[in-house]
Amino acid sequence: MSGWGRGLLRGYVALVYVFLFFPIGVVILLSFTENITILDTSRLTLRWYRQLGQSRQILGALLFSAQVGLVCAALATAVGTLAAFALVRHRFRGKALVQAALFSPMVLPEIITAVALLGFFSLLRVPRGYPTLIVGHTLLLLPYVISVTSARLYGFNRSVEEAALNLGATPMRTLAEVTLPLLAPALIGAALIAFKVSFDNVVGSLFWSPLGQQPLPVLVFAMLRFELTPMINAIGTVIVVVSLSCISIYQLLQLSRGGRAEAAR
Repeated sequence: MSGWGRGLLRGYVALVYVFLFFPIGVVILLSFTENITILDTSRLTLRWYRQLGQSRQILGALLFSAQVGLVCAALATAVGTLAAFALVRHRFRGKALVQAALFSPMVLPEIITAVALLGFFSLLRVPRGYPTLIVGHTLLLLPYVISVTSARLYGFNRSVEEAALNLGATPMRTLAEVTLPLLAPALIGAALIAFKVSFDNVVGSLFWSPLGQQPLPVLVFAMLRFELTPMINAIGTVIVVVSLSCISIYQLLQLSRGGRAEAAR
């Protein structure tokens, strides 16, 4: 590619990044100003963050979102890892159909999945509550965990497992002491992505949350329906920080794994 072409490509990429991140930057800056619509950087304040820390409702919703995210990320990582092993390392009838079903929550519009699962719960006469929210979020997270774990399994060097088996290790011991430690960066990354998706979820949470207890994104959505307050910018900043932290840790794990692979070569 010529120098002119490279410059054009870099300019295009820069415009894409500005388009994606400029609104987020504006929200973060407005969370430190007195006015929600005027970006006045000469009068910065932590007032909205102090009010955020003093609001029992918002702190309760934040802790509830974190709790749901941790539980669902753990469940989705456990179930998704087993599903990834089955899809990558085994052949069975209906494999393509099972794979399509597992990835359907990522492909279908979330509103359809939310309504369908709510209808299923109603058919079983299961009221909306903490269990329905956990089940719903876990189903939404499975495709992300399976994708990350499967990608690692496809590139996995199985000779180390064969060496352990040849030295007398049982299949379970090989799994526990060889396979899972080597998969650990991918599993941690999958869990972080799952937590991020659960923590940010709005549509599914609207349908599955227990009455009287809302995750943080749902509470923000409800607040926006009545009044646009500067505190919403502070809440949005907290959500952005949590999401970016999860993605950053995942990227660091990927870079660390890549560095170890290069050193091994």
